[in-house]
Amino acid sequence: MVQKGTSRTKKPVVYEELSDSEEINIMSGDPGDDIDGIDTDDLLGSSDEEIRPKKKVARKSAAKKAKSTPKKTKQTQLNLKKKESPLLWDFEKTKDLAEKYPDNYWKYHADAGHRMIEAINADNELECIPCNMSDQGPITSMTLSSDGSLLATFSNVGSIKIWDIEDNLKLCRKIRDSEETNIDEFYCGKFISENELLAVGGKLKDRHRWSAEDSDNHIIPCPIKIFDIADCKVVATLYGHTEEILCIKALQFNGENYLISTSQDGHIMKWHMGEDWITLLESTKMDDDLTCMAFTVSFLPNTGNKYFIAATDEHLRLYDFENAKLLQTFEDIYSSYCDCGKFVEWLDESVYLNGVNKEDSTGNQHAWFISRGAEMCDVSDGLSSKPNTCTLHKLVYPSNANDKFKLEQVQKYQHTDYHANSWLVKITSNGRYILAPTIYGQIFVFNMLTGQVTAIMKEHQDMEVRDVIFHPYRPLIFSSGDDGFVKVYTYKNSVKNEEMV
Repeated sequence: MVQKGTSRTKKPVVYEELSDSEEINIMSGDPGDDIDGIDTDDLLGSSDEEIRPKKKVARKSAAKKAKSTPKKTKQTQLNLKKKESPLLWDFEKTKDLAEKYPDNYWKYHADAGHRMIEAINADNELECIPCNMSDQGPITSMTLSSDGSLLATFSNVGSIKIWDIEDNLKLCRKIRDSEETNIDEFYCGKFISENELLAVGGKLKDRHRWSAEDSDNHIIPCPIKIFDIADCKVVATLYGHTEEILCIKALQFNGENYLISTSQDGHIMKWHMGEDWITLLESTKMDDDLTCMAFTVSFLPNTGNKYFIAATDEHLRLYDFENAKLLQTFEDIYSSYCDCGKFVEWLDESVYLNGVNKEDSTGNQHAWFISRGAEMCDVSDGLSSKPNTCTLHKLVYPSNANDKFKLEQVQKYQHTDYHANSWLVKITSNGRYILAPTIYGQIFVFNMLTGQVTAIMKEHQDMEVRDVIFHPYRPLIFSSGDDGFVKVYTYKNSVKNEEMV
């Protein structure tokens, strides 16, 4: 199905940045004024479920720790350290890091000359490939191995499945923690150590204790589990989060190995790992007493992984990774939750900038960032007065150490049939199109430059699609959702596929 929209040119909107003290004053005001007074959706729940009120606080109280059966694996505890206030913009340090450790994030995109899907429109239609990729419960997210040969899926029934993309999408591993005596739910993960290990996070529940508040088994501290893919065994556990882990990424900073994780407990954790990716050298939480829920992270281009932006609560927040410090908050991106954000290589940047007035643009270093979120259900029966949207932002870097970053709104992407008022949903881009899942099993395709909807893909059942991924060097797209299936798309025209070989 292909639908066309209209192109609109907008003057960039600049988000106001509040200091930490100003934000604390706002958050300590009358709870009745809080725009997050109502949840848009329960975690992994259906959009048809009853919306429950939720009181927003500056910091969630930590869940009580429960003892579990000891395992024959490395178990490490959180080590918190006080940091001195860093420079908001450390130009010299950042320049040095960027030169020594150049970005590799932008290697694959629609114009990179690889076989990634380039165009999605009436002239370049996609179709679903017949395959049997599924699990017994919702598949919350997926991740590709660094070489693109394997796809791992994570399910809330506590299973991980690894699929061989180069062997007709066959299932090659099914992984569970066989020694876990409590209830595992897996929400996210990342291949590490040259694809020999898999770092996995999610929710851990007490098998013998019920929570009336959650109408579920009582949640207990949620570790990151590192599995050896060859023998499907846990080789390390990293403790620090008290609630669901929602995102894990692996990176190198200053030549050293790190994991970074986000959680429903509001903490963003930095894990310094050894060369084997199993030994934990140090764990630190970001210095941030404001965030209630942290969703995804994305590192700023050309900064050597020194800075990153996280989707947190209804805001976007900018952090210094090296010093584990919250630097800036860009307020109220969405009215309920901003649950996904990532930097992209916008391929039509020059076309856009040529159409912008000179006074609206600067010569400062900048980067492009896309986000999505959920709106407050302020009408009834899960309905919001605000339409669901995705957003393209321009992040302008500072000129001086005492300056602040600026976040400009460049384009809003929306459609009358785009309904995505759920959280824990991810969007993606190939640099020219944004793929945006809905709560009704669809994936909307937005042209980043024009704002038009160029296609709507509908292969999942009428429930949330949670994740969508472009393959970096094959003409494939993967999506997963609450129906427990992974759908795989490619060009409908076989001639087009042959042209990309």
